[in-house]
Amino acid sequence: MEQVPNRNIDPELLTSLTAGDTSAFETIYRQNVADLYRYAKKSISSKQDCEEIVQEVFESLWTRRESLTHITAIRPYLFSMVKYKIIRYFQHKKVIEKYEQHYLFFETAYDSLPEEERTPELIQQRLIECLETLPPRCQMVMRLRILENLSSESIAKQMNIKKSTVKRYVTSAYDHLRGLRETIYRPG
Repeated sequence: MEQVPNRNIDPELLTSLTAGDTSAFETIYRQNVADLYRYAKKSISSKQDCEEIVQEVFESLWTRRESLTHITAIRPYLFSMVKYKIIRYFQHKKVIEKYEQHYLFFETAYDSLPEEERTPELIQQRLIECLETLPPRCQMVMRLRILENLSSESIAKQMNIKKSTVKRYVTSAYDHLRGLRETIYRPG
């Protein structure tokens, strides 16, 4: 973790915060908000996401103020909170990206069927048909990713290939699927 500049906060300010003093909270906020934002910005490029993380930290500080009597130094505590929020941010972002990929794949299969034929069985059949349009190694990666829900790392180990190769196959498969979608929706 980044070195936190040593700005001692008056212990009375911390005591006032735990007692629910809003002016103590505002003082802590003003003294730390800019530095916490800059700290988050080093890892996350989105201004809005950084602001949201810092806001969540201060909301949590206020909500949990009564249970913070064990804290002796508020500034390192705040930086630690931001650090863990950043970690959770990237974990969450990975999950979202994975499900966006899954969604694209299923959407392609789903949208290629007429509305009256959209049963789970036919959708799965179409999904498998879409998979079969891929080259063999790419198809294998996508079967492991979509049907077995394996991570890139697990797929790489199972297929004895590099994780970057798995990512390349996945990207290639989604590019192929986008082409299928355009074909499905092309008029005439």
